Amino acid sequence: MQRKTWLKVGLLALFIVGMPWLFLRTVQNTIAEPYVIDNASLSGWTLALAETRQPSPALITLQPPGELVSELFQQIFHRTMESLVTAGQPAMPVVLQSEFVTALREVLSPEVILEVARQSGLEEARLDPVCMAVKRERAAGRTRQLYFVVFEAPAFLRFRQALARLYVEGGGAGSFDPAGLDLVLPIASSDGDFAVWWPLEVDRATDCQAPLT
Repeated sequence: MQRKTWLKVGLLALFIVGMPWLFLRTVQNTIAEPYVIDNASLSGWTLALAETRQPSPALITLQPPGELVSELFQQIFHRTMESLVTAGQPAMPVVLQSEFVTALREVLSPEVILEVARQSGLEEARLDPVCMAVKRERAAGRTRQLYFVVFEAPAFLRFRQALARLYVEGGGAGSFDPAGLDLVLPIASSDGDFAVWWPLEVDRATDCQAPLT
């Protein structure tokens, strides 16, 4: 009788310990599954000039076509079931306001920077998705989160290098790093303050959660 009692206690303890572990493992596996992205969404993005008075981290952005952001937002929600919000005007920064204020505006106007972006082929470029990534940080006693997609595009590198060259040739004395910005599209956040995350330093080894197919 005593042996059966200890057996029941052992099985109950195994259940109590094992079920949370199994649940966590299932959630982690689900989050790591590839996200689905429409092939047509990888090209045909539109360049836009942000208003300098708006609370935006970007001066120049690439705006995605169709329902790309809303579709990825739904995929994140179905996996995590977390309370998240998406940006009112989804866009990917290609030049930051801070880069313009601290350096580029010495010799380049926003309109000229926008034209350089167009001449570099950003609107015709195909973007290659690297991963769905997430940043987490503690703030005011809670954890803030930002989900974003990391992209790569040779046209983006050409554009940033062209800006650096024009800036130096124009006599710019500040510091502009053409490699100082990753190609990132914000998808969801735990609050509506997307601007506070920029400049965003991406560590692919730790931030990337899942591939995109």
